[in-house]
Amino acid sequence: MKTDLSTPYALIASLDREGRRVNRELRRDIGTGWRGVLLRVGDFRFLVDMDSIAEVADPMTLTRVPLADSAVLGVGNLRGLVLPVFDMGQLLLDRPLPEDASGQRIVVAPQGQGMAGLLVSQVEGMRRCIPSQRRLEVSVPEAVRPFITGGFDLGHRLHPVLDLDLLLNDNNRFTGTGLAGTSNSEQSAAAVG
Repeated sequence: MKTDLSTPYALIASLDREGRRVNRELRRDIGTGWRGVLLRVGDFRFLVDMDSIAEVADPMTLTRVPLADSAVLGVGNLRGLVLPVFDMGQLLLDRPLPEDASGQRIVVAPQGQGMAGLLVSQVEGMRRCIPSQRRLEVSVPEAVRPFITGGFDLGHRLHPVLDLDLLLNDNNRFTGTGLAGTSNSEQSAAAVG
């Protein structure tokens, strides 16, 4: 900022312009902030970074995968894309989601070279969070803790932030599902042998 010191009035005008510029930038930053999608998985709610979600889809007809882990619900067709779909309740909490829930949605997220579908109880919408709402410590079940990166206090409740990238790339979660660390030829050999 170039401050005009020629007169007291010029100094005040320069400071006023700079203050207005900083205020506009601050309002813009607060207006955008961190954007997350609030998901319900069973009785728990999680915020997920909006940038880690490709889309939210309605439940679809799935084809079961023989010998797959219990978290794998099957594969579906999403506009020509073969989409493996996982039960988030089973993945996170070791409890499958009820099959007849009307609010269920499939959250589609990048995974490796493709996409993965995650069945959730409900998508409750987008939330904008500002840095002052950020909390580092949140209370979550022990099994979920490795995938939580803090939380946001939205006034009425503290919502943990679930990192989908950490979850989808966790080798321990996907042992036997063929998603972590095995090629298609290795999967075929294992299925035949």
